[in-house]
Amino acid sequence: MNKEILLINKRGESADFSWLSTLQKIVARKFKIKKQISIALISSKEIKALNKVYRKKDIATDVLSFNLDSREILGEIVICLGQARINAKQKKNTIVSELKLLTVHGILHLLGYDHEKGKKYTIEQEEKEKEILLLLNK
Repeated sequence: MNKEILLINKRGESADFSWLSTLQKIVARKFKIKKQISIALISSKEIKALNKVYRKKDIATDVLSFNLDSREILGEIVICLGQARINAKQKKNTIVSELKLLTVHGILHLLGYDHEKGKKYTIEQEEKEKEILLLLNK
């Protein structure tokens, strides 16, 4: 039996992550990840505080990724469910689709992809996101 690499902590929040095991298989196969990734759902207030401390931006955001220096854990992805709902509504998308995108986006950051380095890196990360989401949505 395969060890779970994607672990979710909903912290009382309610969201459909039934697709997570499929994403885990895709990511494990595509990137040969053996370490665990923690995924936490947090409030707007919590993510705003984290964004202020770690990115010096005093606003709520949708997702943050934190690499960990651990033999067993690659990192943690924190997703603001409230902001994800706002994003989904603005894009006329479902919350599940938005959660998939934010989770994949966070995983790619943990793997070293960084759209904030410039256009070339943005394109590279967006292409990987599309590729993984296509596989996930089959």
